[in-house]
Amino acid sequence: MRLVHLVPAAAVLAALGGIAGAAQLTHPAAPRPDSAAAVTRQVAVTSAVRACPPALGNGSGPVALIAGAATATGAAGPATTGQTGQVELTALPPAGVPLRAAGPIGAQSPGVLSLLTVPAGSPTPKKGASVAEGWSVSASGTMAQAMEAEVAQGSGLASVRCGEPGSDIWFVGPGQQNGAAQIQLDLMNIDSLAASVDVSVITDAGQAQAGNDTGITVPPQQTVTESLSSVGSGSSVVAIEVHTSVGRVAADVSEGSSHGAASWLPSAATPSTQLVIPGVPASGSAAGLFLAVPGTTSAKVNVLAITPQGNLRPFGSQSIDLPGESASYQALTPLGGTAASLEITSNVPVVAGVLVPGSGAGALTAATAPISEQAVVAGNTTGSGLTASVVLSAPAGAARVRLTEIAQASSGGTGGTAATGSQVVSVRAGHTLVAPVTAPRGAKRGSAFAVVITPLAGSGPLYAARVETQGQDTIVSILPAASALTTISLPPVRNSYDAISPPPGGYGGDGSPP
Repeated sequence: MRLVHLVPAAAVLAALGGIAGAAQLTHPAAPRPDSAAAVTRQVAVTSAVRACPPALGNGSGPVALIAGAATATGAAGPATTGQTGQVELTALPPAGVPLRAAGPIGAQSPGVLSLLTVPAGSPTPKKGASVAEGWSVSASGTMAQAMEAEVAQGSGLASVRCGEPGSDIWFVGPGQQNGAAQIQLDLMNIDSLAASVDVSVITDAGQAQAGNDTGITVPPQQTVTESLSSVGSGSSVVAIEVHTSVGRVAADVSEGSSHGAASWLPSAATPSTQLVIPGVPASGSAAGLFLAVPGTTSAKVNVLAITPQGNLRPFGSQSIDLPGESASYQALTPLGGTAASLEITSNVPVVAGVLVPGSGAGALTAATAPISEQAVVAGNTTGSGLTASVVLSAPAGAARVRLTEIAQASSGGTGGTAATGSQVVSVRAGHTLVAPVTAPRGAKRGSAFAVVITPLAGSGPLYAARVETQGQDTIVSILPAASALTTISLPPVRNSYDAISPPPGGYGGDGSPP
C-alpha cells in the first residue's frame, strides 16, 4: 500500500506564493537570443569524491592516486578561482565501530601519481584486533579535475577502481559453478546522512532471494560488508543490483575461489539495449561472456567482436535467447585468442561482462561508456615479467588517441616532480588496437606510473581498458577506462516559471507545451 501525505491547500498556496515571490525579487532581465544565459556553458570541475573498498584479505594496501591529472597533459578546463585545492583520504570504518579522529591522508601536488598506504583497519574494543575499512577520497579546486583513485597492490598495480557514489550500481560475473566460492559486497557511505540499500540478485536459475538484503542501513561515513555467497550457490552467473531508496553509496563486489585467490568485479554499465565491453585481451584460454536480463521480457542478444582484423561475429548469425529475469554464461571460444571489444545489442536492456582466465580467479571487464575528454588509469607497472598495454576500440568512427604516461612522484610520496612521456596512436573505424605502455624515460625501473587516454579532436566514440600481463599470456589485471572530466555542461537558463505553473492551455498529452 502506498501512503499519501495530505497537505492543507492553504499551506500549498502559501509555499507557491513564497517561491514566486522569491523568484520575483531575483527576476532577471529577459535574455537576448544570443545571450550567454541561453546557451550551454562549460564550467570547471572543482570538487570530486570517490570511495575505495577495504583491501582484499583485510590487510593494508596503497591507493594509487593522481589528482589534477589534466595539469600534466595540458587538458585543463576553464580557470578556477586560482586555488590549486587539495585531496584527502579519510577512513570509513565498519558500521558499529566508533568513528576515529585520525587525521586524513593528503596529497597536495597536481598531476603527480602518488601511492598512499592506508592502515590495515580500525581498532576494535578487543585489544590487538582490527577490522577492515573503506576510504573516501575527496578533491577540491584544480585537484578535482581528472582525478583518479584505485586500490592497488604493493607494486602499484591497480586491482579495482574507487567508485563514485550512486543510487543504482550493477555487477555481473561468475557464480559458484564458475569458481566463485565466496561473494562479498562492500557498501561505503561518504555522505552525512544514512543510506538505505536494497540488493537484488539474478542467476542462471532466475531471480534469487538475497537473504535479508533489503533496507540495509549504511550509516554516514561508514562501511557495511555483506556476504552474498549463499545466493551464488549452485549458479554459474550472478548479476547484482545495488539500489538505494534513501541516500547514495559506493559499492564493490569481490569474489574468492576455493583456493583462496580473490578478484574484483568491475561495476558494469546500467542495463541497456546497446553495450560495449572493452579490453578483452588475447588469452591462451577462452574468455566467457556473462549476460543478465533484469526485466520480465525475454531477450534476443547479438554479439559483435571488434578485433584488430575487423568485425567478427563469434556466434555467427545466431542470437543468444534469454528469458526475462535470468542470466547466462557463453564461452567465447570462437575469438581464437585475439584481442577484442564486444558490442552487445538486444531488444530489451541487459547487463554484460567478460571473465578472462588468468592468475588467481581470472580478470574481469564489464560494459562501460565511451571516453569523454580523457580517461585515467592510475596504477600501472612493468618489470618482473609484467607488461602493460591499453586496448583501444573504435566501433563507429576512426580515432586518434594520445597516451600520456606519468611516473610516480620522484619523492615516492605526495609531492615532487614526475617524468612524463606520450605517444599518439590511430585506431581504424571498426577495429581494435593494442598499444603497449611503459613508465616514461627517467622513471625508476619497475615503478608505478599512470596512463592518461585522450581522444583527439574529430575522433569517433572510443572505448578502452588497461591490461596487465605476466609472461606470454597470463592475464593479471584488466581495468576498464572511465571518463575523468575537467569540465561539466550546464544547460541553458530559461526565464520561465513553467516548473511551478504550466503555460496557458496546459501541457500536451506527451508532456510538452501545446
